[in-house]
Amino acid sequence: MAKALALLNDKRVRDWIYQIAVVALLVGLTIFFVRNASENMVKAGIASGFDFLWRASGIDVPFVLTNYTRSDTIMGLFWVGVANTMLVTVIAMVLATLLGFVVGIARLSSHWLLSTLAGAYIEFVRNIPLLFFVLFWYFGVIASLPAPRDSVKLFGIAFLNNRGLTIPLPDAPSNFRWALGAILLSWFAQWLVARWARRRKDRTGQDAPMLAIGLVLVVLVPALAIAWASLATRWDVPVLRGFNYRGGFVVIPEFVALLAALVTYTAGFIAEIVRGGIQAVPHGQIEAASALGLRPGRILRLVTIPQALRVMIPPLTNQYLNVLKNSSFGAAIAYPDVVSLFMGSALNNTGQAIEIIAMTLAVYLVIGLAVSAFMNWYNARIALVTR
Repeated sequence: MAKALALLNDKRVRDWIYQIAVVALLVGLTIFFVRNASENMVKAGIASGFDFLWRASGIDVPFVLTNYTRSDTIMGLFWVGVANTMLVTVIAMVLATLLGFVVGIARLSSHWLLSTLAGAYIEFVRNIPLLFFVLFWYFGVIASLPAPRDSVKLFGIAFLNNRGLTIPLPDAPSNFRWALGAILLSWFAQWLVARWARRRKDRTGQDAPMLAIGLVLVVLVPALAIAWASLATRWDVPVLRGFNYRGGFVVIPEFVALLAALVTYTAGFIAEIVRGGIQAVPHGQIEAASALGLRPGRILRLVTIPQALRVMIPPLTNQYLNVLKNSSFGAAIAYPDVVSLFMGSALNNTGQAIEIIAMTLAVYLVIGLAVSAFMNWYNARIALVTR
């Protein structure tokens, strides 16, 4: 008895007991809810399990990045939704970051009009619901575009109208695969050169012409690779037939509206993160760089932004996760993401509510954890190393 009391007086033992009790409680609650749901499904005559994933879906999807057709399985429909969610999320993250950096830097400008406009944009965005932006871009902007017969022609080969953006599609993408390989190889070479230049500067203090090298490896080589692939490939150019264009690839208006809403909305929050990160850099750092003769542009690029990133990365991670979760607002305008296709169409056709909801939650959880892991790795990489 005395030994038991002595163990209970040990903080580490008590912590383990509390943790085991909490885990047991969670496991018990999970078992209870699963058994309760299973019994209710049996009483309602609803089969449980994931066998429904291999049935034919019979659902048409207007925007497909995979080889899905309506005769494919529901699992194929699920991957279409995942791919569409990933597409709009990744592009929105990149564009919102670029726009947010521009607006955030403009907010700190000494030019009164530029700073005022950036501040008004930020305050407007941060006080308006995202759903408003989605509906505004879809019904207020995209729906007001002309009909297909009066489409806005872009370079004579792409056509913008209220049914979306119709662009040429390559007949055989093999040349673009080679171009992608060349681009990735060029970017890898840029990374190697940047590492070599950094070590050389630490050893000798001499700068390498990284701007010129970067323009060649990051911009010029990819541009030449894409130009070569474009010229060496036959294209399926859209042609107006009847009341709509035939051929090519149609970027549906729902995608454009959702992407525009996510970018313009999230950029307002990222702009404030950028402003706060830049203002967190000690002013003495900027004065020291100016005393060394650096121009304002080089001070911003070499001194301010690298130090501000250490403050900006954690809140930026939250905004990227919000972009992922906010992409589900596409269901409001019937964008075929994983929520609209799987929790909407597939759920209505099969009635497998628990399985479908669990798979949808798993998609957001896995993608969100991947984004968090990458941002945490990058945050640790740029963190100051102290002794």
